[in-house]
Amino acid sequence: MVVNHNMAAICESRQLRYNAKKMESSSKKLATGYRIVSAADDAVGLQISETMRHQVKGLNKASRNSQDGISMLQTADAALQETQDVLDRMVELTTQAANDINTDADRNAIQKELNQLNDEVDRIAYTTNFNQQYMLAEGTPKAAPGFFKIQTGALADQSVTIRFVNAGKESLGVDKVDVSSHSKAAKSIELVQNAIEKAALWRDDFGGQLEQLEHAVRNTDNTAENTQKSESNRRDTEMNMELVLHSTNRILVHASQSILAQYNEDANAAIELLK
Repeated sequence: MVVNHNMAAICESRQLRYNAKKMESSSKKLATGYRIVSAADDAVGLQISETMRHQVKGLNKASRNSQDGISMLQTADAALQETQDVLDRMVELTTQAANDINTDADRNAIQKELNQLNDEVDRIAYTTNFNQQYMLAEGTPKAAPGFFKIQTGALADQSVTIRFVNAGKESLGVDKVDVSSHSKAAKSIELVQNAIEKAALWRDDFGGQLEQLEHAVRNTDNTAENTQKSESNRRDTEMNMELVLHSTNRILVHASQSILAQYNEDANAAIELLK
């Protein structure tokens, strides 16, 4: 006696499950927008994509770090500009005091203003800060350790060190300005001019570091953009192609269902004949 297993229906049922699974996978890709929804879709591609994602996040944060560093340097440069303006006034006063036409009372008045300007130099140096970083107060406890590291990349060794300076009157040398006589006033002119040159060198250093950070921002943003594009190519769904595959799989599922139903009807008809 031969037992009819209806193998055609069994085979078509297996094919229906396969087509339904492919259509489900295609639906997930269309719904999420990702070609790789799980590791089963592309294990290697998922690993590479995740690495790129982490890198992009680090690069984006590094770009913001560099922009913070630029803002800090701009703050320091603007403060030094104010210091130089004060020093320019001190040049005028010391030059005026070096003229012996001035009386002692005149020189005392000039010295009084110079002392006030020195106080302003210290105020600028020891109060200017960016997020509690005192860039012009190097050597003081609130400026420790005297430098600021900017993380400009996604890797551990990609940083820029910004060293603080001390822009106080003693560091600049203008605390010794004395205009009580012609000779002392002439010496004071030289002291103030040296201070102006020193402040200019600091501004030059800050300007170079600022330019370095601006280049770092552009390079980091460019790297992040290209990395994001590469990650998208690996992970994101190509919508047009996936829509075609989804339509194809849906047609196959409907066809499998129809054929399976036909096979089952044929088997039922044979059973009826045997009754």
